[in-house]
Amino acid sequence: MTTSVDGELVYACLTHVPLSLEFPDFVTPIYLGGAQGEGRLNLRDLAPEWEPHHPVLGSTAGAFALKNYLRSQRPAATRVGVCQYRKFVSNRRITSVRDPKYRVMDVVAKARLDKPHFAAWLAPGAAPFLVSRPLRFTRVPWHRRGYLKEYARDHHVEDLLRFAGAAVEEGVLDGREVLDFFREDVFIPGGLEFGVYPAPFWLAGIESIEKVVRACIARHPVVREGYQKRNWSFCAERLGSYLLLKRLRADVGGRGVEWWSRRRWTSRYAGQMNLIVEGGGHAGYRGGT
Repeated sequence: MTTSVDGELVYACLTHVPLSLEFPDFVTPIYLGGAQGEGRLNLRDLAPEWEPHHPVLGSTAGAFALKNYLRSQRPAATRVGVCQYRKFVSNRRITSVRDPKYRVMDVVAKARLDKPHFAAWLAPGAAPFLVSRPLRFTRVPWHRRGYLKEYARDHHVEDLLRFAGAAVEEGVLDGREVLDFFREDVFIPGGLEFGVYPAPFWLAGIESIEKVVRACIARHPVVREGYQKRNWSFCAERLGSYLLLKRLRADVGGRGVEWWSRRRWTSRYAGQMNLIVEGGGHAGYRGGT
């Protein structure tokens, strides 16, 4: 079994709990929340501005910490990799078991992830990108959904409207492309927070998202309850996906159905998002995170 990790790749695992799985040697943990400790790369040290907001931002705060780590300590990085303690993007499909709550994601038992196999599945080789396989929100042409309509189905629609407004005010989106952002129908799960990216592109994208999140927290400080409290992270995922699609379309060309059907993009850059579950098999798995 070979593990190819070419170039100056900095791969981080963002975690708010102690790691119970041995990650490959090329993966560096960044600790959030209660998992922070002496001698570790901690959110509170790398991005103290965001530590108070970790409960509502989750791993998005960790992405901001990773950005600061790259700027200050790993400036020679040519690629950036990001995973979480229970989620990662593999370079191939490992199982055929879908998460029933999120069909684009597979589940894989922790017992299968011995260190050599885990390293081989996680390594991107020489690819500049390795991201979650994209999906389309619209299944029938006459019922187009897009980011805005899809967000409104599961979240508070005013949050995405506010987020887009802040993105225009911060110069991240041109006012003329807001409609394109709202109507975008191809979605890359995780946006800029799962997978591998060219370092200059990722740094610029995360810095843009950070500006927008900072503006939204300042202007709309009320925290939502329960699942919805991660509202700005949900919005950041969509903006990250949009920025990633713009870059990939510029590299490959085309958009919409024509672009979606181009298998050369899927075969080159699309991996598989996975959720790590306990146990040695999947027979008893019934979903949940």
